[in-house]
Amino acid sequence: MPATSRRRPTTRKGRPVLTREAIAAKALEMAGTQGFRSVTMRALAAELNVTVRALYNYVEDRQDVVDLALGLMLDSWNPPPLDPTAWEESVAGYARSLRKLYRRWPRALLVSLDEDAPPTSVHPNRLLNLDRFLQLLHGIGIGFPTALEVHRHLSLLMLSFALVVDRPATHAATDRGTLVPDVWLAAHADLDLPALRQAAALPIPTADTQFDQLVSVVIAQIRSHLDAST
Repeated sequence: MPATSRRRPTTRKGRPVLTREAIAAKALEMAGTQGFRSVTMRALAAELNVTVRALYNYVEDRQDVVDLALGLMLDSWNPPPLDPTAWEESVAGYARSLRKLYRRWPRALLVSLDEDAPPTSVHPNRLLNLDRFLQLLHGIGIGFPTALEVHRHLSLLMLSFALVVDRPATHAATDRGTLVPDVWLAAHADLDLPALRQAAALPIPTADTQFDQLVSVVIAQIRSHLDAST
């Protein structure tokens, strides 16, 4: 009978058993909801119910923690296979993989704003996945300069979508995702805003509908480049 692997206990005598993986997971959880500025060694130790001194038995410093958290986030970014013969679905699948990543840890995306020093190393997935996307577009006849332009456009759209649409959609406030909250218009009832008031009264598309619209914009951009090249 084959031996079964034993899972390492997560606690010992009521206290958590620290690992670099556990520290990274907690730091990423904190950064995902509050941003990386919330990830101090003291706050992280408190979240893990350990002492700050205990953390230093596993990590060198705070930058090491940030690097571990970012590595964990990018480890989970695994787009589906990209096929030039089905490029529209491949672009949509790539966008969905970004949405899944960003939606899970939205505030962690602002690491470049929160951190003065960049990560000490570049995660392989940042290079491999970009290379695969560029290969996809090159395979259907898009030159590399234009392919990079498309990727930059998609990345910016996904970043803003995650922060402006997906993240607010997870909150219960009724004015989340509206063009302008009703209280804003009520507070300025004296202003002549006929177009804005009429637009604000329209139903708000769901986050999924807005995501599909975003993907359609990127696919239309790619089509326009293909048409121009022919």
